[in-house]
Amino acid sequence: MTSHEMDELDEQFEVVVGRKAPFSMIPDWVTLYPGSKSHPMYRGKILAPQAKAVYNVLAMHVNVASGDSSCWPSRKTIARILGFSREQSVDQYLDQLDDADAIDREPMTRPNGAKGIRYLVHQMPPAGFEGETNVGEHYKHRREEEAQKLSRGPGRPRKVKVQEAAEPDTDTKSGQPAPAAPPQETAVEAAARTVAEEWWAQAQDLTDQGHLHPLVTEQQRERARTNLVTRIHDAMAAGHDVELIKLVLREIGEWGPAKAKFERMLKRLKDKTPEDIALDKQAQKGATKWWEEAEKLVAAKRMGPLMADTERQRTGYFLNLRTRIRTALAAGYDSRLIWQALGNIGDWTPTKWALDKELRRLSGVRAPRSGSSGRAPIFTNDQWMQGDSGGTQSAAPAPAAPDLDVFGVESDDAA
Repeated sequence: MTSHEMDELDEQFEVVVGRKAPFSMIPDWVTLYPGSKSHPMYRGKILAPQAKAVYNVLAMHVNVASGDSSCWPSRKTIARILGFSREQSVDQYLDQLDDADAIDREPMTRPNGAKGIRYLVHQMPPAGFEGETNVGEHYKHRREEEAQKLSRGPGRPRKVKVQEAAEPDTDTKSGQPAPAAPPQETAVEAAARTVAEEWWAQAQDLTDQGHLHPLVTEQQRERARTNLVTRIHDAMAAGHDVELIKLVLREIGEWGPAKAKFERMLKRLKDKTPEDIALDKQAQKGATKWWEEAEKLVAAKRMGPLMADTERQRTGYFLNLRTRIRTALAAGYDSRLIWQALGNIGDWTPTKWALDKELRRLSGVRAPRSGSSGRAPIFTNDQWMQGDSGGTQSAAPAPAAPDLDVFGVESDDAA
């Protein structure tokens, strides 16, 4: 850097106001965040130029008049604005923003029932942030770097002498160096490897069932396995329970989840009691059982096929079903009663209102009269009195429950 360039670091620029237009507030700390691992301020996290552009799009969608910092543009919208050819290309940059604590993500349901992500866009840096927060700090660091370069003088920097290693042990018979002992695997590493192998087998089963995308290349498999073992090891080292880690892996449903997503799910589930985790497990198995039964009912022409265009939509239907079952179990309904209600309704994912109504009917609870809400009855003649008053006379019979508990856990009559 020349002396002229050094003077420019202290120069005061005059800003001339030109054509004005709507704009979004982008904080300096996001713009100055390290964009590559070669950056002098790199501390293990980066925000690629594309990630900063994604942050700009998110900030552009924030409605400041609402008084909060949330927005919910779709990945397709973000990709279209920035010129990405695939909406999946946005994911890695959203992960970078999440890792840098520039945004928070949480699932949401749109008014039309579609699943989406709500983004909380942070203007202030996170607590303990050690990076550059304004352009003045940026020029100060540059000035310090140049001063260090000038103080070294001309020529190559001197090499640091490496301390000689101790003489290796030799074999007394052959005189050759003895082979180094293999590193001993710690208890945490062994447990993490066991859990990783167990989840890897489950992920393969999910892939065979069409619930998980397969890993195509060897590079993808190696990267996913490395991420998986690292996430499990770090969680165990932090003191998290093994069952909680397995639950988080099932909730995320990926071969090798990203660090930010895994830690966020751990934080959400770590305060759950063993009873809550048992309910989650029972609801998961119950949803899987009904999903398998629904496939049979569709093949027998007793149910319509699931109207889901993408795997993401199919997963959303399944998660809604699991939530309905868990809510019913938590309310005290017997699992066999829930199975019968699902069969009577005959839907892949019944609404909460429909499942609640059918469960109350099967339990012998009188449903409220239609006139109690102030609404006029649908029928104006006596046709509504024909047949069963419960409205299930023409419905297909509910599928027979298996011998054991329908949700795959200990039988309700075992006690």
